[in-house]
Amino acid sequence: MDTMRISGVSTGAEVLIQCNSLSSLVSRRCDDGKWRTRMFPARNRDLRPSPTRRSFLSVKSISSEPKAKVTDAVLDSEQEVFISSMNPFAPDAASVASSIKYHAEFTPLFSPEKFELPKAFFATAQSVRDALIMNWNATYEYYNRVNVKQAYYLSMEFLQGRALSNAVGNLGLNSAYGDALKRLGFDLESVASQEPDPALGNGGLGRLASCFLDSMATLNYPAWGYGLRYKYGLFKQRITKDGQEEAAEDWLELSNPWEIVRNDVSYPIKFYGKVVFGSDGKKRWIGGEDIVAVAYDVPIPGYKTKTTINLRLWSTKAPSEDFDLSSYNSGKHTEAAEALFNAEKICFVLYPGDESTEGKALRLKQQYTLCSASLQDIVARFETRSGGNVNWEEFPEKVAVQMNDTHPTLCIPELMRILMDLKGLSWEDAWKITQRTVAYTNHTVLPEALEKWSLELMEKLLPRHVEIIEKIDEELVRTIVSEYGTADPDLLEEKLKAMRILENVELPSAFADVIVKPVNKPVTAKDAQNGVKTEQEEEKTAGEEEEDEVIPEPTVEPPKMVRMANLAVVGGHAVNGVAEIHSEIVKQDVFNDFVQLWPEKFQNKTNGVTPRRWIRFCNPYLSDIITNWIGTEDWVLNTEKVAELRKFADNEDLQSEWRAAKKKNKLKVVSLIKERTGYTVSPDAMFDIQIKRIHEYKRQLLNILGIVYRYKKMKEMSASEREKAFVPRVCIFGGKAFATYVQAKRIVKFITDVASTINHDPEIGDLLKVIFVPDYNVSVAELLIPASELSQHISTAGMEASGTSNMKFSMNGCVLIGTLDGANVEIREEVGEENFFLFGAKADQIVNLRKERAEGKFVPDPTFEEVKKFVGSGVFGSNSYDELIGSLEGNEGFGRADYFLVGKDFPSYIECQEKVDEAYRDQKRWTRMSIMNTAGSFKFSSDRTIHEYAKDIWNIKQVELP
Repeated sequence: MDTMRISGVSTGAEVLIQCNSLSSLVSRRCDDGKWRTRMFPARNRDLRPSPTRRSFLSVKSISSEPKAKVTDAVLDSEQEVFISSMNPFAPDAASVASSIKYHAEFTPLFSPEKFELPKAFFATAQSVRDALIMNWNATYEYYNRVNVKQAYYLSMEFLQGRALSNAVGNLGLNSAYGDALKRLGFDLESVASQEPDPALGNGGLGRLASCFLDSMATLNYPAWGYGLRYKYGLFKQRITKDGQEEAAEDWLELSNPWEIVRNDVSYPIKFYGKVVFGSDGKKRWIGGEDIVAVAYDVPIPGYKTKTTINLRLWSTKAPSEDFDLSSYNSGKHTEAAEALFNAEKICFVLYPGDESTEGKALRLKQQYTLCSASLQDIVARFETRSGGNVNWEEFPEKVAVQMNDTHPTLCIPELMRILMDLKGLSWEDAWKITQRTVAYTNHTVLPEALEKWSLELMEKLLPRHVEIIEKIDEELVRTIVSEYGTADPDLLEEKLKAMRILENVELPSAFADVIVKPVNKPVTAKDAQNGVKTEQEEEKTAGEEEEDEVIPEPTVEPPKMVRMANLAVVGGHAVNGVAEIHSEIVKQDVFNDFVQLWPEKFQNKTNGVTPRRWIRFCNPYLSDIITNWIGTEDWVLNTEKVAELRKFADNEDLQSEWRAAKKKNKLKVVSLIKERTGYTVSPDAMFDIQIKRIHEYKRQLLNILGIVYRYKKMKEMSASEREKAFVPRVCIFGGKAFATYVQAKRIVKFITDVASTINHDPEIGDLLKVIFVPDYNVSVAELLIPASELSQHISTAGMEASGTSNMKFSMNGCVLIGTLDGANVEIREEVGEENFFLFGAKADQIVNLRKERAEGKFVPDPTFEEVKKFVGSGVFGSNSYDELIGSLEGNEGFGRADYFLVGKDFPSYIECQEKVDEAYRDQKRWTRMSIMNTAGSFKFSSDRTIHEYAKDIWNIKQVELP
């Protein structure tokens, strides 16, 4: 048995390691302050798993003994490897296999008797994590030493996807880990498939945040992500005969091998209570409910770089003294643990239902926890880096805080609270610092998505923050009055109504009389001719009518609300949209009044996605083709090189390879569909895919009604006619409907009912299949997107901020059908109009089209009436679709009048689908379109987006480790 004794460990402990099957790494800090790592390789070890072997780690604490001078262990010189000269990207397979065996034995989560796939995954992930931690520690030691300005990205969602394949790929260790696992009786793909998707996000917002982290690390930008560690995520989606059912996610049941709990990094979070003046004259927030936020860190590696940044997730708990032991022992078990449960439930579920007051309070608690814990951490890190010489004016020179949508908007009053109440700054100084530090990304033009919170609820939950928000609102009112004056009271009233942070709240007392409208306006001769009465005539008329006076109904006071988007705009120095068309809508419509006041604040930052995960790793067949034809793999970091494919788009050899790669990816999806749904589909059919969060504006309803129309026409034809008229298609849907979004769940039910009918119709066979893939997530997307041939991005124009799945599909050689909405506009420009199937109304037409509908001027197309009638005929089962189809009827009313213009765009959509069939029949033409989509997608790398944020908003520089 090999025995190694290491003395001089910086903790003051003597560590004795005995091992028989592995190499190990031990790090220590030397006298010069640098960390050095020694690697002890295995010698002539049998790498087969052996549960009968035993190893042990003996630690003798000598912390109370006199500390001897640090000395080096006596080792062979070739065994000492310093971090400065180590190449962490190219270890040999034997060392990797030993590391995996080490973790299987010494970092166990499973019993020692078996070494099967789940255990192999955890041991492999922990082995990879070792390499990440070395780079991670080096990254932040260097950042702290040079004290660079750092960006902090706050998001309620981070939809990471599986980490193993991504980390191994970014580290350049695919071959080493692949070979090592073969020695141990496994293959890397099977081991990676054991990893559950982290349930930390829902859709594009979270996936974008994760792409941004990948790009920040890859491009060597000093940055961190902050989020919440949801125990049960959004939900696990099950598809039954009744449609969608929700179950709790189980992603943490076997633990998460990537995260490291930082028990020494925790911060107090307060709710409720009251605000008082302290003896020093400063405001103090006291009493109420206290919890603790604890940090869990997840390393995020860059591609082919040492830089490894951090995603810090907060989990919540209550102090142990809050457990009422007396009540527990008296049998009141639930009551005894109430405080613990109330704390822990904050991080149970992403977006808990907010129909109830309790649900609303829980969501607000989540948002405040994210903001408060993150800002306390950011401030603490700033103070640590500043040493004993903290200059708060330098805070914006060292810190950039990006709010991903309105969820983290409480960062603004929270930073103000910390600076004023805890650090002693004046209002003026704290406000200048806050505005220079914080920036806001807008992700929506939907009114319901521009968050508003009940002022009453916020006053109860966050009383100090409401005081600060009221003060910010008062300062905003002063600015508006100063800008527009009081000469035109109607204009001033209009501006105040649109721009104030506090909605339906009386003006601050200092401005109570600012809007004065004339009451004794003289009546001119022209007015008299038009029947305008003098004030005396009005009084006389009123007196004559007093006998017939009707007591009016009591008016309902509108609720007092806090408009978070307005607060985000006012409190930050930059506001950006996420696509060119979206940013224009933001400026011209959503925040037009603010643009007039502060035009310099508003920017566009078109979204992007990481080409590492979304081409290089998820589509190796296509990646190899790109590399071979352009002659370099540099495109993974410099995506503009992909554009070189354009000159080969008509090459028959490339087209042949391109189709073969697509076929291989489609065969993977055939297996996925069989496994998840039981349906068998043909890989020779066109794969037509729409995978998105289920929402009326994304118009999955338009898609499925188009399929119904297609099916109806097929049924009206003979077998030979339909085969001649239609290209075989597999129409694939994926996505979750929010648990309380009734109409979205009706759409899911309708899709699955249509699928059941069509897929069991022997007359149709493989000519048309409809598939709803349950529990759509990143891992499913990584299979579907490379296999897709047509992808649907068909939202009502002007309603999708950007979209990012459209970028992923285009990168993977998929042809898009869509409206001029979000990033579709820019994608179409880059890939070429002839390589994009366009239909539908344009964004600037939508308002008038809705107005015409309300006026009863809309005349539905006969094809639309035909398909609705067919749905109502009972062909898809006994379920009633009255509520679903009813949303498309009438001219006005909530949930009616076809607000998302499905009927208006339906004939254009059907016509466009006929063009799709025509193009697909010509495989040479279709393959060229596919190649041109990949070649034109280079702009939509998140690397380009992050460079723009870093330069235009955060003002941070790239920092490459020495």
